[in-house]
Amino acid sequence: MLIEEVTAVLGRRPNADELTFIKSVMGSIQIQYPFPALNSIIMGDGQGSAENGQLIIGLEGKSNIIRTKAKMQCAAQGGKGQLKISFPNAKFLVGDKINSEHRKPVPGDNLIYLKAATDAEVTLLNVWNEAHLSAVTVVNQGGLGVSILSLCAEQELGVDLILTNKRQLGDYNSRNISGFLFSVPAADLKKINMLKNRWKNLGSFTVSNKITFSYRGNMIGSIPAQLFKELHNSRLPIIPQTPPRKDHSSANMHVKEPVNLKLVLKKLIEAQQKLIPIKFTPIKQRITPFTAINSSFVLAANDHPYINPQEPRVSSMITIANAVRHLVCLGIKPLYLAGAFHGGDLTNDMDRWFLNELVSGARKAATAFQLRNVNEMITKNNSLHPIVDVITAGAGKVRCSPGFNTPGDFVTMIGSLRGETGSSMYADIIHKNKQVGHPSTIDIVMECRLQEVILQGIAVGLIRSAVNVSRGGLAVAIANSLLLGSDGLGARIHFSRKIRNDELLFGETQGLVVVTLCENDLIEFERICMTTGVPSTTIGRITDDGNYIFNDLINIPVKQLSK
Repeated sequence: MLIEEVTAVLGRRPNADELTFIKSVMGSIQIQYPFPALNSIIMGDGQGSAENGQLIIGLEGKSNIIRTKAKMQCAAQGGKGQLKISFPNAKFLVGDKINSEHRKPVPGDNLIYLKAATDAEVTLLNVWNEAHLSAVTVVNQGGLGVSILSLCAEQELGVDLILTNKRQLGDYNSRNISGFLFSVPAADLKKINMLKNRWKNLGSFTVSNKITFSYRGNMIGSIPAQLFKELHNSRLPIIPQTPPRKDHSSANMHVKEPVNLKLVLKKLIEAQQKLIPIKFTPIKQRITPFTAINSSFVLAANDHPYINPQEPRVSSMITIANAVRHLVCLGIKPLYLAGAFHGGDLTNDMDRWFLNELVSGARKAATAFQLRNVNEMITKNNSLHPIVDVITAGAGKVRCSPGFNTPGDFVTMIGSLRGETGSSMYADIIHKNKQVGHPSTIDIVMECRLQEVILQGIAVGLIRSAVNVSRGGLAVAIANSLLLGSDGLGARIHFSRKIRNDELLFGETQGLVVVTLCENDLIEFERICMTTGVPSTTIGRITDDGNYIFNDLINIPVKQLSK
């Protein structure tokens, strides 16, 4: 069958050497992209680094379908990882570019393969200091053929491969081959001798978009690079467009409201502190439990994966908005995004639909928030699928913190609280059922306005503290600000809505931030909110008595919150 397909595209029958090469490269594609229907979303538009910037982000994880390594991705972008952000199923490696020169290869440049080794990343960076490297690409196990194809496509050039043995025609899908590919000008070949016997000159770039291969000075094959794309596209199954049937039978299930809401608050705070899924290495770079700093960049992670299997696209957007708000509350404008999308059985049509919806939601959120997608990863067979782990990044100085600091300051809520408890920590921890109450929704337009208000308020010095209302709802967010703030402070909150008390306290409405302001700045900040079209409600004040009071529902010493 393959011979007929190749003949139809080439307009001629391939010779034996060409057919061996084609089979090897197609095998490489199958190894790197084992789920063809997902090819269009696996890599996205991210390449591991911020375009024209110094930020690099590598990604790896258990069951990553491409099986790449984060430190290799960082090295291929001209830097090394300095901060590791670990989720249960994904690791983000963040660093700065050391070598920022990224020249484009030109016809005649040599294509070099550097074999993977324990010090390969360091070796590559050292070579980068000596020679003018370009088109540096990671070669994953079994991915040599794919890496060569991607270079041809990205650089709009062809490659003339020089063989020392015809058996090499079948090596382009070998799992024993991994490392890096890069281009070096012929004049710089001597400068990479420090690699000794670990590098190999595979051939050179050509002006035509063809892959040719020569043996003993004779060309024995010539294949248009486009051939492989056409062959692969002909094998792509279609992702189903029919969403799963929505089950509303338990979405609005009402349960008895807890009597002791103070005890509920303590349980949620304890659970939040125990169940923080994110680790920062080194820990000294952490700012808050969900934010950290690396050189000139500040990063924020989502504080938990929002899971709503019936609305995976919305879940993805909510997760990204969550990470964005954490960053905004520090006074940092989000610029970049990296995400790990966790799927289930990707041979199953519906699981592929879920994953496609996750990625589509992330793309929509990134566009709305004007985030550049730096890197993406997809995993399979995740027991919690479909979920997303994301980090956002921005440059600048941290100008705000979540902790309360000044007695007498007013506590103001930005946004409109609706009290959704579906998929909330309250529903999970207290009722052991995530379907208690309505699930959260997201208003992307309002989220963008919220960011604008918070960033402006911090920039002009009106906002003294800001905390994202997320896991645990409004009551837990205020408690966290007290725990992270100055000793001896308390808060007195008076706020009502026509909803249940547990929804008021612990509902996880999206698009909410709690800020503190001095009395003289209240009117000016309300003017900013009105001009931008964002609701704001003053709900209380910071006190100096060390007690946390929320209406007549909660009255507890702050010191008891962390016990």
